[in-house]
Amino acid sequence: NHDWRETLLEAHNHLEMLKEKAREYHANTNKYIRPICLIQVERTGKDQRKSGLIHSEDVREHLINIVGLQPEEVAVKTSEKDELKEVDDVGGLISENCRIRYIITKQALQEGWDCAFAYCLTILTRPGSKTALTQLVGRILRQPFAKKTGVKELDESYVFCYQQKGAELLEEIRKGFRGEGLGD
Repeated sequence: NHDWRETLLEAHNHLEMLKEKAREYHANTNKYIRPICLIQVERTGKDQRKSGLIHSEDVREHLINIVGLQPEEVAVKTSEKDELKEVDDVGGLISENCRIRYIITKQALQEGWDCAFAYCLTILTRPGSKTALTQLVGRILRQPFAKKTGVKELDESYVFCYQQKGAELLEEIRKGFRGEGLGD
């Protein structure tokens, strides 16, 4: 009986490892990277919390109360609530002053949204279409400053998937990216 919280914890542990690699990279090169995890949930509306579907606030509470993150490390971006707007004042997501490491969303990342620090994608939904999932995966494929770091872990992108159907779709998507020369 696999629980979405286990998938989330796997992603969190991976992000902690990346954070350590990014810290070493910063010490060696003076280039700042703060690895970010995007989390796709099933519901975000304030009246939609009881339906047995995974809600953005369930994930936020779990990350803060159980995993032990600071509230300012977690942001929710939806059509009705965009907590990423607030960080534009400090220079946006890639600024060293920004503390956000987790972004929880349902759909809001699909239209041209870009964050070079997004390394992990955690899909807690049952992915609808291959196209939508491909767009989402595309959001984590761009490396910071469009350059390889030479650190293997920081030159890769990671997807954690809660549903089996998602894992099968991802395999198709991987094949598709390979066809476009993006297999690595």
